[in-house]
Amino acid sequence: MPWLLDGNNLAKGGDRASVRRAALAVARQEHVRILIFFDGAPPPGAGDTEKLGAVEVRYVAHADGAILAFLRGSGRGWRVATDDRALGAAAHAAGAEVVAGASFWQKAAAAIQGGEEGSAPPSGFEEELAYFADPEHRLPVEPSRVARRRFHTRSPK
Repeated sequence: MPWLLDGNNLAKGGDRASVRRAALAVARQEHVRILIFFDGAPPPGAGDTEKLGAVEVRYVAHADGAILAFLRGSGRGWRVATDDRALGAAAHAAGAEVVAGASFWQKAAAAIQGGEEGSAPPSGFEEELAYFADPEHRLPVEPSRVARRRFHTRSPK
């Protein structure tokens, strides 16, 4: 089941990079898509949307609203990780499974440790993080149909 993360909520005022790193580890371990919404501007050099393999990061003005809008369009089949009770209730009403942030962090810790306490990260994980840290390796994100329509110009008659 794909994950949808309330990024700033999971970061708890800390570093967004830790959420991105955890998401990459879980996506790799579970072979699942993960979508992260962060409130606010992207880091320098990044666009409003980053595609990091199976992890997509979206930087928006209001993450809760963007999460709910996304779920209203495709809420069934998503697992939302948040400790925000109001967002959790609304996400559940939209058809998503809602789990506490601790549940996601436990999965991430196990994935980063390779599933065994005290073991090294899975082979290639650190290289994958380094690869996606370089903006040259981020995958382009196809604009949504709405954005394509907005920028589509008609030929003159």
